[in-house]
Amino acid sequence: WDSTVGAEVSEGKVLENREWMKSDQHCDFTSRFAARLMLTHAYSVHENSSVGQLPNVTNPFGSVKAKWKGDIGENIENVSTPVLTLMKPKRQGDKSKVSENVPDKRVKTKSHPAKTGNLDADIVREYDETLVMDAKRDANSLTLSLWDFGGQQVFYSMHHIFLTKSGIYVLVFDIRELLEPDTRNEANIYLLFWLRSIKLHAPSVSMLLVGTFFADMMEEKGNLRLIDKILRELTNGSFEQIVFPDNIEHGDLIFFPIDNKERLGIDRLRRAVEHCARDDPVSSQEVSIRWMAFLDRILSEKQNETKEYLTFSDEVKIIGAIVGIPSVGEQEEALSFFHERGFLIHMTSTEILKNIVIIKPQWLIDALSKVIRDGSIHIDFQEFKTVGLAEDVISTFETALTSRDFLEYVWKG
Repeated sequence: WDSTVGAEVSEGKVLENREWMKSDQHCDFTSRFAARLMLTHAYSVHENSSVGQLPNVTNPFGSVKAKWKGDIGENIENVSTPVLTLMKPKRQGDKSKVSENVPDKRVKTKSHPAKTGNLDADIVREYDETLVMDAKRDANSLTLSLWDFGGQQVFYSMHHIFLTKSGIYVLVFDIRELLEPDTRNEANIYLLFWLRSIKLHAPSVSMLLVGTFFADMMEEKGNLRLIDKILRELTNGSFEQIVFPDNIEHGDLIFFPIDNKERLGIDRLRRAVEHCARDDPVSSQEVSIRWMAFLDRILSEKQNETKEYLTFSDEVKIIGAIVGIPSVGEQEEALSFFHERGFLIHMTSTEILKNIVIIKPQWLIDALSKVIRDGSIHIDFQEFKTVGLAEDVISTFETALTSRDFLEYVWKG
């Protein structure tokens, strides 16, 4: 059993067939959306041509809009110039390029395409194969940014930095601790803290209660009902954002019983998360293509292993101007949007923080967790004793007074 230190960030994708898979670290949203746009337009051209209609090549966007985890931006159908155009790869193996051109440069289509069965092959020959096939597969997929917060009390002081007002919150607890009278009170305190924190930071989002180690208590009849009764008394109808599971098997419960080892209840929980995500208006709000390009250019810096953050004044402003967002106000609005969706971290409470755009959230979490952690679980005292920092580590975690030597050691490299 590995205890989460601070928090762990990862990305996942839910495909149209409900398959969950690990997502790419850098998705290249602009190119992928352009590929989907091109496929939609190509099929439309084929359909119109087959009934004798002239293909609409004057507006490659048609009525398609950017469906994303967004809330601000232009409707693509209203974009006139510049126009995004898919370009042929310069070399075999290159990804399709997305560039901004004058209005008369349009997505290339054939006025009389081949049979439907050959249409995909024509598109693949014209553009990058991987990009096109990914576009077909991801047509109705969801990309999820997953944040696993450590549950120990010592981490409570840092979690408020990362709790945002949008998303889906899954509150996980150990069923056994609620069943045992000796641990029930502590478990209730833990649950109430998180329930109140989520309600404070994100009062309108969906929240799912998940009880683990279900297999350990299946033999005792009435355990599920007892847990349900405890949770209902604890919440007392004060948390309307709690999502009730569709429990045909276990009846009307307020929580999702699961067991990771035995794989019990996992599919039901995944379906519930997916339903909440697709049902949330945030997941289908519209954004400007320029905002996609802005995010792509920012996140492309993650490929530099030594680059954890960008400066707003020297780097982000220039990127914004390059992709057609010269306004500082709009750049800040976009960064706030990306922060809320978990793509990056941009805090604005001080001018110093405002100038730092963290493109690797895990880097910040790890740095904070070097000095904010549970000493009984996450600290190797023998390691610090070996390097002559035994007194320093004791002082740090018992009195909150630390030394420069200790900080330089834990933040080395």
